Amino acid sequence: GVSCVSLANGAVWRCNHRPVFSPALRRAAAAGSGTAAPIKDRSIPYAASCKVPSPRISSEGRTSCTPWRWARSTIRRGKDMSAMATGGNNMDGDRRKEHARAVRAVPLKLVMVSKGGGGAMDSACKEWADKISRYATFSEIVVKTNPKNAKEPKAQMEGEGERVMKHVDARDYVVLVDERGRDLTSEKLAALVAGASDNGYQGIVFAIGGPFGHGTAVRARADAQVKLSSMVMNHQVARIVLLEQVYRAWTILRGEPYHH
Repeated sequence: GVSCVSLANGAVWRCNHRPVFSPALRRAAAAGSGTAAPIKDRSIPYAASCKVPSPRISSEGRTSCTPWRWARSTIRRGKDMSAMATGGNNMDGDRRKEHARAVRAVPLKLVMVSKGGGGAMDSACKEWADKISRYATFSEIVVKTNPKNAKEPKAQMEGEGERVMKHVDARDYVVLVDERGRDLTSEKLAALVAGASDNGYQGIVFAIGGPFGHGTAVRARADAQVKLSSMVMNHQVARIVLLEQVYRAWTILRGEPYHH
């Protein structure tokens, strides 16, 4: 807790029950003239990482209790100082337990139609892929854009779709990333991952289509369609957003404090 005490010749601040004396109080004590006149002594929630400002001493020797007034107004607004010290939005233990559950880890695969993202993007995505691999086997497969050099968009989509289907097993749960798909929260994506495992699927395949979308065969095979945003994304941007969300889904299922 934090206690504020005003003194005739100085101030005492109790921060986490450890008294801290101001220079004015030390001088008064040395002179033998220090008399205490406590005006407030209330406990408030306190996080060890909070930095409590030193009190300001006026010319009359009174303490300006700015930290106490700030804390009191903060509590009246319904905010917890311990939460504010860690960002103010951390998921509490009860909510974490609500979504955490035992899940059979099935292999995860990302099949993406792309020309390649370049070294910097690949390096950033590898970091998220490595994090996902802590929870389940994960792999990425890149299918070349327009493998048949078709001139018509529909023919291009079908050619890409044929290549994508070569990486899909009959026992896989296939999730299409599509702008017309369902809009999921992170918790619902976690539930989707858990549900695929519960229903006996041997793997989960996330598919990101080419510039014109997914081929007919891929759409027919899909078990679910989700969208990452109502806005259109570059394929590499969609890739890194999806990887982060898959990692987040696993931390939710494990009840880990990454998700806020």
